[in-house]
Amino acid sequence: MLFAVFNAETVAQLTANGIFRGAAYGILGVGFALILGVTGRFHFAYAFTYTLAAYMVFTFKERWAVPFWIAAVVGIVAVGFVGVGIERFIYRPLARRARETALLAIFVASLGIAIAGENIIRLLWSSSSQNLLGPQQEAYTLLKASFLNFDVWEAASSFGLVVILALLLRYTSLGRSIKATRANPELAQTIGIEANQIYLICFFIGTVLCGVAAFWYGLQFTIAPDMGQSPVIFAFVVAFLAGTASSPIRVFFVGIGVALIQQYASIWLSVRWTQTAVFVVLVIYLSWLSLRQTDPIAWAKAKLARI
Repeated sequence: MLFAVFNAETVAQLTANGIFRGAAYGILGVGFALILGVTGRFHFAYAFTYTLAAYMVFTFKERWAVPFWIAAVVGIVAVGFVGVGIERFIYRPLARRARETALLAIFVASLGIAIAGENIIRLLWSSSSQNLLGPQQEAYTLLKASFLNFDVWEAASSFGLVVILALLLRYTSLGRSIKATRANPELAQTIGIEANQIYLICFFIGTVLCGVAAFWYGLQFTIAPDMGQSPVIFAFVVAFLAGTASSPIRVFFVGIGVALIQQYASIWLSVRWTQTAVFVVLVIYLSWLSLRQTDPIAWAKAKLARI
């Protein structure tokens, strides 16, 4: 059902919701774009590592009594190494064997990892949702918009990590190696850059970024075995709209834009249909891109080359 509720207070609240939720979409998109853009792996198992990060923090904090912030850091870093393991022991051998069909083979494998991972989480932690307890929640009001201290911390930490990544890519030798590998892995190999090592680094960074988003989500709501399904879709949408070769800061702000579209759509649409608005924008964007190209085949090859 369509409906309209339009006033200054509503718009202020929706804007705040969009900015804070967009911080999560943004950091997820940055991590996904880094992995997809550099390695070419369509890492649908991002959903599994997202969920696992929240459960790792929960385990360290609630079951092993590790101090909260230490548990958060250790849990997120630990799942970063899980992402590295997926690339090193599953994707890389599969890509070597599959050769020309590596893209499809890895996508199917990543989908299988996501499904199997969710079920493993159900076996180890049960299918029930869990509460990740942390610092006290505090509510604030600014310009008629209400938000929590966790919202502010999430937005600040997410943007801070994205800025650090952007600086790393621009000003360090590692960043230049990552960009060279993204542009042409074979050429990067000839000038002494170990592409396989760069792939592992990108998987670690991307997985840590998705772990940060999962941590803040679990702290504000609850953690559940299927909590990664929706975030991986938004990560893909954000990465694709921004471009996998774009600056992390640009990808981050595209994530905020996607969240704002979703929030503003609720003025006219019921909540269950707001995600549809995001995909309508994606379809319009794809149509616009295709119309700009005089040669659709050349356009498709160019998009695959960027991936």
